[in-house]
Amino acid sequence: MSINFILQAIRTIHYGDVDEDNLEMIYSFMSNLDNEELNRYFTESTVVSYENDLELCIEVIISLISIYEIQEKYERCDILLKKKKEALSIIKSKTKKYV
Repeated sequence: MSINFILQAIRTIHYGDVDEDNLEMIYSFMSNLDNEELNRYFTESTVVSYENDLELCIEVIISLISIYEIQEKYERCDILLKKKKEALSIIKSKTKKYV
């Protein structure tokens, strides 16, 4: 999927328009991102206020973790925490290459 999905997810989460179906769709997308997609998001920069689109992914992941903590769905939190860690390690490794 495109960055448009992630932008829509951010909007939906931040405005509180999240119903269970939307939440499930966003969770499914974010938890199934593979390294190739995460790396692609690192190289793209759709929104000027972010270094790259991977930062947008991390923002969605953090928001989802917060929602699932409130709902006490800790297994999903663990999966998302691993995805966040993968994304952060990509940023860290790529940033070292450019410094």
